[in-house]
Formats: sequence, C-alpha cells, structure tokens
Amino acid sequence: MRLPHVDYRAPTSPKEILAMLKDLGPAAAVLAGGTDLVPRLRQRLVKADLLISLKNVPDLKQLSADGAGIKIGAAATLKEVMGNPAVRVQAPGLAEALRTIGAPNIQHFTGTIGGNLLLNTRCLYYNQSEWWRSGRDHCFKNGGQVCHAVKESKECSAGCQSDGAVMLTALSAQAVVRSAAGERTIPLTELFSGRGETPFTLNPDELLTEIHIFPPPRVGTSYQKLRWRSAVDFPLVSAGALVSLHRDEKVDRVRLVIGAASPRPLVAVDADKILRGKKPEPDLIDQAAQAAQKQAEGAMVDNAGAPAEYRRRMVRVMARRALTEAVRRAEVG
Repeated sequence: MRLPHVDYRAPTSPKEILAMLKDLGPAAAVLAGGTDLVPRLRQRLVKADLLISLKNVPDLKQLSADGAGIKIGAAATLKEVMGNPAVRVQAPGLAEALRTIGAPNIQHFTGTIGGNLLLNTRCLYYNQSEWWRSGRDHCFKNGGQVCHAVKESKECSAGCQSDGAVMLTALSAQAVVRSAAGERTIPLTELFSGRGETPFTLNPDELLTEIHIFPPPRVGTSYQKLRWRSAVDFPLVSAGALVSLHRDEKVDRVRLVIGAASPRPLVAVDADKILRGKKPEPDLIDQAAQAAQKQAEGAMVDNAGAPAEYRRRMVRVMARRALTEAVRRAEVG
C-alpha cells in the first residue's frame, strides 16, 4: 500500500521542531525511525499534513552517563543504547529489551528508543489495512463506539506492546518533554494515559526529548519476552524486573512490570510488598509472579495473536523468569 501524500521537513534543531509543532499541532507527526509511523500511514491509521524528521537533530541523539545515572536522547538508535557500556553494566535488562525489537537492520539504522517508547497501542482488529477495516464498524480507536476484542466493552482494549516502555518503567525512568512554552520532567508512568485510543499524555505541541534512568546500587534487572518468532514479533506477554538488595541479601526494592497486558505498562504493585525486606527465595518469587498474573487477568483479551487464556497463564512464567534473573544479577553485582 502506498504512502499518502504528505509534506516533509528535516529541521536541524529542537527549537525549529517545537515551532512547527506549535503552529501545526495535531496536523504534524514526528518521524524518528518510522518503523511504527510509516506502516500506520500506509494503513491510513494516522493522518498528517507534515512529517517532521528528527534525523538532522544531533541534540536528540546524545547519550551520557555519570555517577548519578544515564541520560538518553529520544532519537538515539536502539543499537547505540543497547551497546552503551553504562547501559550494559547498570541496566542490562534495558539492553535485553531493546535487543528483542524488530530485526538487526531496524536496531542499527532506524529504530529509536523514543520511537519504541511511544509505540502506539496495538490490536489485531485495528492494525489492519483500510480495506480490511472497512468491513467492520469503526472501533473506539478508529473513532467509533465499539470494541471488536470485547463486545460489551465501553472502552478501547488495544494494548501497549512496547518492549522499551516495559523495562524503562521497571527502571522508574523519567521523561523530559519540551514545547515552545517550556520543559517538564515527569515520571515515565505519567507519559501513559491508560486509554487504548489515546495512549499518551503528550500535548500536540510537545516533544519527548530525553529519557533519564537512575539505577540504585546493588541492583539487578531483567527483561523476558514471549513471542512466536525469535525476531521481529511484538510480545504476546513480557515482563521487566528490577531488584535491589541490602548488604544482608534481603530485598530493598522490587519493580515488576508486565507488558502487552493493557494500554500502558502494567506495574505489578504486590511484587514489592511480597518481597521487600525478605530474602528472595524461589517460593516468594513465585508468589510475586502469581500476584502479577492475578492483576493482569482482567486486562488481557484476545487481540494480540494468541488466546487470552494462554497469555494470562504465561504472565506468571515471564514474571518469575524476570524476577529470578534480576535477583541473580543483584547478588553478583
């Protein structure tokens, strides 16, 4: 399917981009690597009068690390981020997550961490061609009043299938957002609305410019992903875990996040309650994983390429694997 006609600009500074976004608002679309945006343009899932490319803005590609943490420009490629020594040492789970995205050519040349973080929510009934969708009533995400995945639903059930978003949420990352009016730094969780049809809280004139992560000491991270193929596929279920330990080997903090279960990365709130202050024995890890499965059960529906019941059961498996590996890394780190 051909791309629709759309104007294209490649500014050389964030200031130029923000001026364009201020003038055009929703009529403009930001083009990073294009691995999500271009297919959606082809499928007529998004309309834009102007594409604003980030390829000539080096300020948005910077990646730096110091004792306080890691700062990642939103337009940094997946290869640059997952190959960075500070990321590999302080947050190996993030490198794991990015390594599962697409194929190597996407990771090396087009895919960006900001683009993956802002991956639009997906659904088997929505991410189809315009011709395929024309045989059904418009769904919530397409401006209608029905959800094809859950017939009686009053809201969109499209899910967040971003690998980077899950692990960055587990890392309690912060997002730097700019507009012509100024800049704000927010917890990454506030970037997500929880609504399938409009998944992000960014205003039309705002641009994600940077991501900050501050891994605590004695920390282990891990990302686990269930998919049909070893490359290219979006997750059917994923889990990102962060575990930090006290010197007495007891858990100081746990952050477990489930992906592909709801319109936003799903923070498994009971995992920290179950494990904090205790030694992370296998039975406690399984209890935390089971609690994550219970929390995710109500959100998962048949719209991600595998039966919902199977995906629900696999939440516990992915969560247990992620927690176990994160604990192991924290113990040796």
